[in-house]
Parts: sequence; C-alpha cells; structure tokens
Amino acid sequence: MKIKLISFMVLSLLSVQSVLVAQQTKGPFQTLDQESLKRAMEMVLKKDTGPEPAYDPTATPNGVRYQIDVIFYLLENEARQDHEPPEETLPLLIGYKEWYQAFKSVNCQDQDIPEYVERAYEFKQNMVVDYNRNKVIKETYGTDIPYLAANITLFWDSPEKSFSYKDLESKPPLKIIYERVITYRFLKYKDDNLVVCDQIKGLKGKALKGFLRIFGKSHMMQYRTLAVKNGPQYVLVEVRKFRWLFGLKTDLTITPDGETLEGVPEKEKQRLRRKIKIQYKPLKPG
Repeated sequence: MKIKLISFMVLSLLSVQSVLVAQQTKGPFQTLDQESLKRAMEMVLKKDTGPEPAYDPTATPNGVRYQIDVIFYLLENEARQDHEPPEETLPLLIGYKEWYQAFKSVNCQDQDIPEYVERAYEFKQNMVVDYNRNKVIKETYGTDIPYLAANITLFWDSPEKSFSYKDLESKPPLKIIYERVITYRFLKYKDDNLVVCDQIKGLKGKALKGFLRIFGKSHMMQYRTLAVKNGPQYVLVEVRKFRWLFGLKTDLTITPDGETLEGVPEKEKQRLRRKIKIQYKPLKPG
C-alpha cells in the first residue's frame, strides 16, 4: 500500500508543475507550439533498435519519467542553457492544450488517454520552465555541479485555490490534492544521469482506506530518479506528514511497462541517496 500511495502522489507531479511563482505565472514567456512538443515526445521514446517505444508513457508510474525526458529534450534542443548566460532568457511556457494534443497524437491514437493527462487538461494546468541558472542556484559546493537547472511551475488561472479528486481504482483508494500553484527545482546531472526534483510545494495525497489513513494528508517533498536507457527507472521519493518534520524515504523500481516494485539495486541506491550540496536562490512569492 505504501508503494501505491507514493506512486500516485508522484503522478501528480505530472499534473501540476511549478517554477518561480508570481513572475512565472504572468510572463513574458517563450511559448512552445504543439509540433515542438510532439517532436520531443517522439524522440525521447526512441530505442536504439526496433520500432517499439523505450517505455510506456501511458502507464501512470511512467508519467514523471516522460515529463522529465521531455523537459530535458526541450532544454537541450528548443532552448539555450548556459552555465553563465550572457543575458536573461525568457522561460518556456507549455500550455495545457498543446501538451494534451501532442500527447494524444503521439501516444493515444488507438487507446484512451491516461487519467493523469486528462486531469491536467481538465484543470487547465500550464507548465513554466525557467532555465535561467542565476534564478535557481545561488551556490554549489565542491565539483557536484548540475548540467541543467530550472525552476518548474504548474498552475491554472482560475481563482480556485485547490482541486482534489478521488481515485477509487488505486490500492488503497486515494484522494489527490493539487494547489493552484505547484513549484519545484529541477536538477539534471550529466555524469550519472541523476535527476532531482527538489523543494516540491503544493502537492498532497491521502489514503482513504487501510492503515495509511492514520497519516492523513502527506506532502510530497523530493523526487529523485535514475533512468536506464531502454530499461527501468530507479526512484527515491520523500513524503512528510508535516513539511517541517523528517519524512519517509522510499526506493522504488519502475519497469518500462509501468510496474512499480519496492527497492532498488544497491549500486543505484547509493547513487540515488548521495549527498547534494546546493544553496538555492529564494523563489519569489506570488
């Protein structure tokens, strides 16, 4: 049950992403068109051999992996990212309509659209990717410097402060709660392919049955992942009952077809749990 709760909370990362707050939800932006998104979604699924996709993006547990891969591709190919940019660049805006239509075209011509994509479209959640490093990182310690760094923001424009819905098909059944603005730090390391989604704010979940009900609403705090090309992804997830308390950290293996298993190999566990020493720039309140 612990795996199912964490896996579904992780899925909400897809439906709501966030970067800086006031500035990032108001622009100005570089707006990505549907064709650019389609190209990115197709490219990240290509295998070295064979026509089959590297993994199934319609499986809910693979949703975060797909989103991370698409963001990485866009930053490498559709935007400029320098360690010390000569001037500030406009954040990328990924509209909810463009993401939905691109996903449907690439992955769902002969099948239903997965619920996590439908929910993002229903809530009209847009994504902003601000890849100006000077807005993300204040200082790094040692040689552990991210190859890419961005602030990510998911938001909708309506006045509602939050949305929630119940997934009665999950085991245990869950209530997922999205705040109007969700933010996190996105870090990509080149040497070991580690991706860190840090300082996540605005995402909560609650088990409706089973012993996990005693914890009530839990906050998603951090998500780390190591993806093997044409293979599984290894994940470390941290959730907390209260943001100011130490929380639960769980290692998971997610197969290409979306099956979630508890635990990871020892070598990958050490890489996932290695210390990262970064001082972030504060996010502007909004």
